Amino acid sequence: MKTEKTDYSNPPKSRGYRFWLTRLTILLGLPLLFYYGYCWGLWGRNSLLLQSLFQCSCPAASEEWRYPEYVDVLVPACRHFNSRLSPSGRLLYVQETESKSVATYLLNLETNEKTPFNLNDSGFFFLTDDLLLVIVHNGGDDYILDRTTGLQFPIQRFSSLRSSGYNNGLVEALHEAKFVFLLNDYGDTVVALSPDFPAFSDRNFYFNDSYIPGDAYDRLERFLKENNIAYVNIPFSFQNDVISPTGKLVAREDGVYSLETGQEVVEGIPLSSRRIWRVRGWIHDGSAAIYSYFLEPCVIDVTFLDPVCFFEVPQPVLKLKVPEEYLMPISSP
Repeated sequence: MKTEKTDYSNPPKSRGYRFWLTRLTILLGLPLLFYYGYCWGLWGRNSLLLQSLFQCSCPAASEEWRYPEYVDVLVPACRHFNSRLSPSGRLLYVQETESKSVATYLLNLETNEKTPFNLNDSGFFFLTDDLLLVIVHNGGDDYILDRTTGLQFPIQRFSSLRSSGYNNGLVEALHEAKFVFLLNDYGDTVVALSPDFPAFSDRNFYFNDSYIPGDAYDRLERFLKENNIAYVNIPFSFQNDVISPTGKLVAREDGVYSLETGQEVVEGIPLSSRRIWRVRGWIHDGSAAIYSYFLEPCVIDVTFLDPVCFFEVPQPVLKLKVPEEYLMPISSP
């Protein structure tokens, strides 16, 4: 009698389920692989489209992975609202969005310590790391703030001290001042602190370029030079070519260069957009340059009569570190 063997192999229907299950798993896994691959810098790190789709949902720790090793992220892209570098390069004032609120603080670039700092919606400008010109909105009185002590010193427009034009003692008052600052960011404004500052500060004053005759954009600086008035220049928040504190390097929009040889020392940050990274300034010891965007780049940037931006993409504040060999003093032979 012939015995038939039982076939225990999977029927074709069962194999079909496994085939489609495998492909479905792959199909569902590809978007996750694509997403995490972007987040951790495996691909698409310079793509504005991928930035607009993914960067604000990526893990916070992954943002620095999307930049070269010589770049540190000081303020994350999706939380950066505003920032300002102090003249010395030791402090970075930051406005950072958190949910529906805005946190403001001073970041110490030497220690990475964050100190809460809020002026209740008043505008301010660094004169030094410690002295700030505070412009009070809603009709309040402007003042000089010593941020280390919290003390406030009054300041007024020169026209409030002298009733008629700049010839009415302005040059003499500037020569008598203890400190004179030229603020490029505040519509070209001169701030003068009295010789008895801070003990007696009722003669502190400021004025802008509308107070000086003419229409040249730099007439305020010319006025100071022509009258031999010593002043401290407070540069624009966004600059083109910024020489390092050591005088050996220059930070430009496309990277850091040696002033002696003209060679590139640190490569700039590429991005697929006509809008470019701008230099904020140098850290005080010349070990790194600070970069950010003046206007956020766009996924679609079209120019008709005027440029039109579709889908702005937030960008971080970055620190481009200079290689060690450019920081070491050159020994004489």
